[in-house]
Amino acid sequence: MKKMLSLVLTLALLLSVMVLPASAETVKEVNGGEPCTIRIAWWGNQTRNDLTTQVLAMYTALHPNVTFETEPTAWDGYWDKLATQAATSSMPDIFQQDYGKIGSFFSQNLMMDLTPYVENGTIDVSRISSAVLESGSMEGKLYALCLGLNSPCLFYDKETFSAAGIEAPVQLTWDEFFSLSKEIYEKTGTQTYIDTMVLGMLFRGKGTSLYAEDGTRFGTEDDSVFRTYFQMIADVSKEAWHVSPELLVEKNPSVTETMPIIDKTTWDSFSNSNQLTTISSTAGRELGMMMWPVMADDTTQVQYLKSSQFFCGSTSTKYPDVVADFINFFVTSVDANLVLKGERGVPVDSNVLAALSDGLSDLDKVMYAFIDEVNKVATPMDRPNPNGSSQIDTLISDLTELVRYGEISPEEAAAQVFAEGNEILSANAQ
Repeated sequence: MKKMLSLVLTLALLLSVMVLPASAETVKEVNGGEPCTIRIAWWGNQTRNDLTTQVLAMYTALHPNVTFETEPTAWDGYWDKLATQAATSSMPDIFQQDYGKIGSFFSQNLMMDLTPYVENGTIDVSRISSAVLESGSMEGKLYALCLGLNSPCLFYDKETFSAAGIEAPVQLTWDEFFSLSKEIYEKTGTQTYIDTMVLGMLFRGKGTSLYAEDGTRFGTEDDSVFRTYFQMIADVSKEAWHVSPELLVEKNPSVTETMPIIDKTTWDSFSNSNQLTTISSTAGRELGMMMWPVMADDTTQVQYLKSSQFFCGSTSTKYPDVVADFINFFVTSVDANLVLKGERGVPVDSNVLAALSDGLSDLDKVMYAFIDEVNKVATPMDRPNPNGSSQIDTLISDLTELVRYGEISPEEAAAQVFAEGNEILSANAQ
């Protein structure tokens, strides 16, 4: 990813490159001109829904024989819905994919091989880094085309920091994070929130990842990192400066509209950089960005660059040529991306990135500059999550809630997830 950014981001993020003209799209007949309806699914908020729908309309204007049935879903229900559709052989023609899920979908033969469409020129990857293409590839073939780059990001409320008289740092240690949270609460009454997202970063700081490279076990030989995480959850749940478990039922952090940072219940939100515009827009004010906290004794920088999302075609689609053509349009069309404005992350096509640079909003400039700073320190991202990871996500989430309410000790939670999780990984690897 770092090599890719040196080839692409440095050309455009500094806004010093000549913007390429947005020439008219080359229109090719698809599906022989015969009418077809393409079902397309993605997760996201209303901003993403609106922008995506506009691009679908642009494609239909170029190809009047193609219409779309849209299936937008919030993150919470997206994967359960896809799993049901896979089990009933009713997958959408095009679906948004997450890096951590590619391995599982590949093993189930649910993703269409895009390689032939790269080879015949339907999908133009000539301006996309090989590192980006590899992130959506399995066994040397392309199955998912990246829609944008981002990085884990800790959003903070600028107004709260100003009221507290605090200058935001670039990156905190966890001890500094907790001290800062206490200070902010004492000065403003605004609380703090942490969740399961931090677990993977705790593993990264130790120079490993949540899952071992072969996906058959966790990335450590004992449950020590899990103990650190669950102890952290137990400790903050007792503090007045951290939101209560009961309040989190009302203010669901996984839904943009109810995130506790929106109404300043909390000063922070652990998310990804491409969400800056959406969350700031929902909050009605500009949020700030900093890198995720690290442990004082960490051996590895936790920040990394990641593929924000991908588009895939379903192996069951009746219209693979149309699917491939649309995915190419979505990723490489300057006109389409002038509408999308990098909402799914920093564009991966260098022509698109250059064209967007001249018209970046102030928030976009902040996001792009953050990605540029991360690029200076980023370490390689983890491999895609192995089979069984969804079960483990649920297990960790359930145990986190039990620890929050004091119904189970951090030691018990760590031992349980380590034992049961390793069994799940081993069983799914066979």
